Amino acid sequence: MRKSLWIKLPTLGLALVVIATVEGPLAWWLAAAILLLGLITLMRLVCSVRSSFFVRTLWRAPEATNAVALTFDDGPDPAYTNRVLDILAEHEAPAAFFVVGHRARAHPELVARAHSAGHVIGNHTESHSVLLHCRLWSKLRSEIAACNAAIQSVIGSTPTMFRSPHGFKNPALADVVREQGMTVVGWQVRGCDAVSNNAQAIESRVVELTEPGGIILLHDGSGLGGTNDRTATLEALPGIIKRLRAKGLKFVRLDELLGVKPYITSPQLEAS
Repeated sequence: MRKSLWIKLPTLGLALVVIATVEGPLAWWLAAAILLLGLITLMRLVCSVRSSFFVRTLWRAPEATNAVALTFDDGPDPAYTNRVLDILAEHEAPAAFFVVGHRARAHPELVARAHSAGHVIGNHTESHSVLLHCRLWSKLRSEIAACNAAIQSVIGSTPTMFRSPHGFKNPALADVVREQGMTVVGWQVRGCDAVSNNAQAIESRVVELTEPGGIILLHDGSGLGGTNDRTATLEALPGIIKRLRAKGLKFVRLDELLGVKPYITSPQLEAS
């Protein structure tokens, strides 16, 4: 939260100076413009997937490499997660699954299968609610803790990697993940498959925009603000893997790409 003051205090101070020194209605118009500019700056930092302003965020490998990492959000989903796992197994490609807590609790067998297959499991909050971006510390702690508890109950370890819904990071969320020592993960390229039913467009976008060392975002879970059909993701995934390999890129697990430990051995977060 302290870093947000670097924007809030100068913005407010400058607005007050203008009000105190400029006469007439112009002062209020200038002050409003200054406050609006400060708000826009703050929101851009909150919404930037790659920004480390509020909290260190990893969105690509820290060193030069020809490896990339596949990640899947919003599952587990009984309609699609098993089919994603089948494709990954067929092509021998590792991945990370950022799961939603209430879905992991409803379908623990899917989390167990992904973990047993050698994929890494990460925290994507308990509810994936858009309202989380307006919440403060207590609610955010409970969201992260509940998701971690759901994962730990299945695989016996607590994840260290966290991805915020939509990639947004407000100052309070930054405080919470920092105090818990979690690694915040963004992405270098996304397939936009949460909102697209065009498999070719998804495949082309990922293949064309992925850079060496990049993290790729796709979705095995439906809904949660996106469409309810992930068929296009299933259709695009084999081509993405084949074409990126043809470009000389190799797939490694996310924790290997980033050089971080994926789990701790016991629950660390307690619900508020």
